[in-house]
Order: sequence, then C-alpha cells, then structure tokens
Amino acid sequence: MTPPAIVDRALAEGLGMIAVCDHNSTRNTAAVQEAAGARLTVLAGMEITTVEECHIVALFPDAAAAQAAGAEVGATLGQVDDGYETFFGEQRVLAADGGERARETLALATATTLDLEAAVALVHDHGGLAIAAHIDRRSFGVIGQLGLFPSDAGFDAVELSRHVAAGSPDEATFVVHGLPLVHSSDAHYQSDIGAARTVVHCERPTFAELALALAGARGRSVGDA
Repeated sequence: MTPPAIVDRALAEGLGMIAVCDHNSTRNTAAVQEAAGARLTVLAGMEITTVEECHIVALFPDAAAAQAAGAEVGATLGQVDDGYETFFGEQRVLAADGGERARETLALATATTLDLEAAVALVHDHGGLAIAAHIDRRSFGVIGQLGLFPSDAGFDAVELSRHVAAGSPDEATFVVHGLPLVHSSDAHYQSDIGAARTVVHCERPTFAELALALAGARGRSVGDA
C-alpha cells in the first residue's frame, strides 16, 4: 500500500476521488496526494479510534488541516513497545515514490483518550467532516460499541462497509438515523480498493463539493454506485 500503488489501483478501478485514512495518523496523506498529482483527487483523512473503541472517518479540506488534527490525536497515544510491530505490523511513513522516510513510534493501533464527542469536535475544529465508520460492523462501529446510534454526536454522515451491498434492503436499517449514507471499501490491501464506492453528484471532485453533497446543498448529493 505505497502511494504509487494506491493511486495506480484507484485509477485502474475508475475512481475519481479517494481518501487516505490511516488509523490515528495523517502522516502519509500528503505523499499520496503528491503521487496522484492531477490524475486523481486524494482527500486527506484519518480513522480515529475513540476511547470507547468506536471508529470515526475524518476527512479534511487539505493536508495541513489533517496534519494539525493528526498531531492532536497523536498526543493522546502511547509509544510502541518491543512486541508491537510483531503483532500489528510495520508503521512506515512513506515518500511519494514509495520509499520509506521514517517509522512511526506512536501506537497507532490502540485507542486514543478522546471520547466520541471530543473526537467529532476535534474533526470539526479543523474544518473536517466526521463520518461514523462502518456502522454495520459489530466491532468498532458506533452501534456495536455503544449499543445505539448517538444521534446527538454531530456526525456528518454514516458509512457502510463493503459487506452491505449498495441498494440492498439492508440499507433501510441505517437510513433511519437521518444522515447521508456512504459506501467505502475500508481498503487495507490493494485488492480491496474500489470494492465499495459512492457516487457524488457534484461539479468537481473536491472536499468542498463533497461537503455540499453530504449536506444535500446547491443540488449536490450522494448516492449508491
């Protein structure tokens, strides 16, 4: 999952916009944006793990906003120990060409000390969009972790995993929360990129247009692929 490989796979899948959402980190987002250039829109994002072990997809207007938010999230994490990489794998910080620039020493696979409300507020403070990640999953989805959907949390959308097919009757279970639905691949491997996707009806593939689409403003909208 190097920057060039991610971009090449996304283009091969016919995608026009993707988001890079590493767990509790934004350090690789700018490299993927550089690798993509003008060929593909790459949103700077992060998947935050709250203290309740809920996952939040955070999307930011640019890499600088993402990095500032990432620094705040990182400040709540501990350091890796001797057995961490053996269990969770290497945490490489990459350049646009795929070369390794550094190793991340924060324990990204662990939960932050941010509760759900604080994590959503942090995302919004940096101009971002907060999406309840893979709410159909028992593990790390807000419903599975909390036993209910927190309607007052301030989410901008809810995400369904690739295990809920677009247009399937199962979507009705999640429409009741009154938020736009997006389908995402949650790709941890190249082969998963494009496994789920969302159609964004907008003028151009940008963060600003996506924000309008999620809000259903100015004729923009999101829908099933």
